[in-house]
Amino acid sequence: MTEDSSNSAYLEKKLVIGVLKYLEKKRGVCKIELADIKPGDRHTVLSWEQRNACLLPEDLKNFYLSSNGFDLTWCVQIDNSELPVGRMHIHPITQVTKLNVTPSNSLLHPSLADLETESDDEEISGRDKPRLCGSSGIFELDDCGGYGKVCLVVKKKTGITEPKVEIWFMDRSIRWHFVADSFCAYYRLMLMHLGLPQWQYAFTDIGLSLQTKQWFNMYAPIRLEVDLEGLYEINSPRDQDNTSSTGSQLDVNKVFKGKGDKKKQVSQTQNPAQTKKKAAVSSARSLSALPGKSASSSSQSSIKATR
Repeated sequence: MTEDSSNSAYLEKKLVIGVLKYLEKKRGVCKIELADIKPGDRHTVLSWEQRNACLLPEDLKNFYLSSNGFDLTWCVQIDNSELPVGRMHIHPITQVTKLNVTPSNSLLHPSLADLETESDDEEISGRDKPRLCGSSGIFELDDCGGYGKVCLVVKKKTGITEPKVEIWFMDRSIRWHFVADSFCAYYRLMLMHLGLPQWQYAFTDIGLSLQTKQWFNMYAPIRLEVDLEGLYEINSPRDQDNTSSTGSQLDVNKVFKGKGDKKKQVSQTQNPAQTKKKAAVSSARSLSALPGKSASSSSQSSIKATR
């Protein structure tokens, strides 16, 4: 391990310790279990690279040399039962398998390559989507309990010795969503989201479910605000000009504004009209309340006319 990789591993361990301490202080959180996983050996890593004809990125390789996978789960105490909520998981290197990309001749058992549509050729934020039948190597890092797959996408380009590596999320409808540009970035995102259920959907145009938002409000409210801003950027149309886009931007302060703030805003909008109306009534009353003054002014004008 180089000095940079050792510093990165030390930082990741501190992040894990910070997550554990944070969860221990949260009300209702129980049964926090961090699996004791031994480091992987270099021979296993090299065998995986030779078997799959793919070089692992340095950050992922250093991760497996320090810990052959990752698994952290925690529950919430509800009445007398323990409800599993958080799950942070990275497959051991022996379970990091390539997705089935071979077209199947059976109509009853189609492969992922058979279900891939032509719409998957579209770009996301200037990035080419992974292609199951293309030259990219797609390897599963986490099965996400059945609601999707977190995949390591290795894009091989001609003339470049080191392939480009990205982390993508494939939902149940086999649509791709970009998550991070490196394994280290994804690992930190996983820790910051506390492994809450379906947190990867915060990086999709589908968005978080109502139940997931409730868990976020209880255990990671600040992260929810950040994800809502990012979700708006994903859903906002990019073809419109700046004037139209700035007019429809999401105001987080309005989204999380309480009922009392809304009442104040309504009263403030009504005050100008009320003040104008009162001013008009007061001026009419002042004129009607001073008849002597109006009579004296008319008599003075008549005297001037006789002169």
